[in-house]
Amino acid sequence: MDRVDRFKKRKKIIESISVYETIDKELVNEFLNSEVDENKVEQAYKNIDEHYDFKYNFTVSKNEAKEFLEQFKKDFNQERFDKLIIDCRKEVINSIVTPFGLGKIVAAYDKVGGNVDTVHNVRDGIYATEDEQKAYENRGEYNSDVYHKDINYININKKYSKSRKDGNAVDYMTDKKLNQNESNDLDHIKSAKEIHDDAGRILAQIDGKVLANTETNLKPTTSTNNRSKKAYDMQTFLNKKDERIKKIDELKSKIDLSPQEQNELRKLEELSKIDNKKALESDEIARKEIDKKINKEYYTSGKFAKATTVAGLNEGSKMGMQQAIGLVMTEFFTALFDEILDIYKNGFSNGFEDDRFFMVLKERLKNIALKIQAKWKDVAIAFKDGFLSGFISSLVTTAINMFVTTGKRVVRIIREGIYSLFRAVKMLIFPPENMTYEEAMHEAKKVVASGLIISLGVIAEQYIDTLIKGSVVLEPFSDILTTIFVGAITGLAVTMTVYYIDKKKNDKDAIQELIKQTDEKFENVEMLLQKLSY
Repeated sequence: MDRVDRFKKRKKIIESISVYETIDKELVNEFLNSEVDENKVEQAYKNIDEHYDFKYNFTVSKNEAKEFLEQFKKDFNQERFDKLIIDCRKEVINSIVTPFGLGKIVAAYDKVGGNVDTVHNVRDGIYATEDEQKAYENRGEYNSDVYHKDINYININKKYSKSRKDGNAVDYMTDKKLNQNESNDLDHIKSAKEIHDDAGRILAQIDGKVLANTETNLKPTTSTNNRSKKAYDMQTFLNKKDERIKKIDELKSKIDLSPQEQNELRKLEELSKIDNKKALESDEIARKEIDKKINKEYYTSGKFAKATTVAGLNEGSKMGMQQAIGLVMTEFFTALFDEILDIYKNGFSNGFEDDRFFMVLKERLKNIALKIQAKWKDVAIAFKDGFLSGFISSLVTTAINMFVTTGKRVVRIIREGIYSLFRAVKMLIFPPENMTYEEAMHEAKKVVASGLIISLGVIAEQYIDTLIKGSVVLEPFSDILTTIFVGAITGLAVTMTVYYIDKKKNDKDAIQELIKQTDEKFENVEMLLQKLSY
C-alpha cells in the first residue's frame, strides 16, 4: 500500500507542475554560459579506468597457441590414460575369470552338435542324448515282407499293374513306356531298408511303412533294374551300373556266348538304357518328400519342444551363473588389488607385528565385502542377461544343427557371441537414462567389438593350449596357464579396442567442444564491446 500511496502522491505533484511556468530562464542561461571543470571530468574517467579495463589485446603468438594446445592435450590425455590403466586391469581380470575361467568350466559340458537331437545330426551318428541313441540301436532288423505286404504297397501296386496291362505304365528310370510282355516291378526309389535304418525316421518316431509306401517313392521299372538296384541308394546304384555296362563290348566281341553270358549281356543292355538324370530327379523328389514328413513330424512334436526348452533353461542357468559369479569374482579381485595398492602406498598400520594388524586386516576385508555387496543389483542384472542370452544361444545352436553340425568350440563361440549381441541390442532398445541414441549406438559398438575379440580368443585358445602342452615342464599346468595367458591377451585386446573406439569419439567431441567454447567466449567479448561502444 505504501508504494501505491507514493505513486498517487507523485502523480498529483506532477499534475500540479507546469513546465513552462516553473522554468527560470536566467538560471538556464547561467548554466550554459558557465565554464567546464576539466579536472573533475578527468578524475571521473580516472576512477572508471581504475575499476574497469576496456583495453583488450586479442593478439596470440604462435608460442602461446602451441603452449595452450600442448597443455590441453596433456591434461586431456592424462585423465584418459589413467582410465585406460584402470580399465585394462579390470578387463584382464574379467576375461581371466569369466569367459576363459568360468566359461571354460561351462564349456566342459558342451557337446558336438549341441544339447538337442536333430535329424541332421543323428543321421551322422551324433546324438545329444543316450535315450535316442539306444532307440536307434534297438530299431530291430529289416524285414522285407513287412514293407511289401503293407496295405499301401498293395494298393499302389494294383494301380500300376492295371497301367502295365493297359500299356500306359512308364519306367521312371528311362521315362519310356514299359513293355507289358516283359517282367516289371514296383521299386522303392529310396529303398525300404534305407528307410528302416534311417536314424532321422526313428528320431521322429514314424513307421517306416508310412514313408516307404507312397506314390512318390514307389515307381514302376523293369525287374532287371529293380533287382540290380537292390537296397542301394540311387547314386551308388548308378555308379555300379556304369561300371558294369563297360563289359558290353567285351561280351559282344566273343563269338560264342554261354547262356549265362547271354543273360548277362541282355541285363547289361537293359541297364544301359537307364537315363541317369531322370533316375536322379525321381530320387531327389522322393527323398525331399520323405525328409519333409520326417522334419515336420519331429520339429513340430512335443518331444522336440520339450527337449529344446529344457536345453535352453539349462544353458540359460549356466550362462546366468557364469556371468553373475564372474562379476562377483571380478569385483572381488579388483577391490583386493585396490587394497593391496593402498597398503603399498600408505603402509599397513604400524607394521605387521603391530597389535592393530588384525583389526586393520579385518577392516580392509570388510571394505572389500562392502564393495561387492554394493554390486548386488549388477549381479542380478548379470544373471538375468546371462540367462536370456544363454537361452537364446541354445535355440540358435539347435537351429544351426538342423543343417550343420557344430563343434564344441563353436557352441562356446555362439554362447559368448550371443551374450555380446544381446547386450548390444539391449543397449539400443533400452538405453540408460539420459543417454542419447548416438551414445547408445557407440556403447553397443564397443560391446559387439568385445564379443568378436572374445570369440577370436576362444578360437586361439585351442592352439595356445596345444603349444603349452608341447612343453614337458608346463604340460601339468597347461589349463591354468592357457586360461591366464589367453584371458590376459584377450582382456588387453578388448580394452585397447574399446579405448580406440572411445578415443575416436572423444577426440571428435573434444574438438567440437573446444570450438564451441571458443566461439562462445568470442561472442561474449563481442557482445561486451558492443555494449561499451554505446
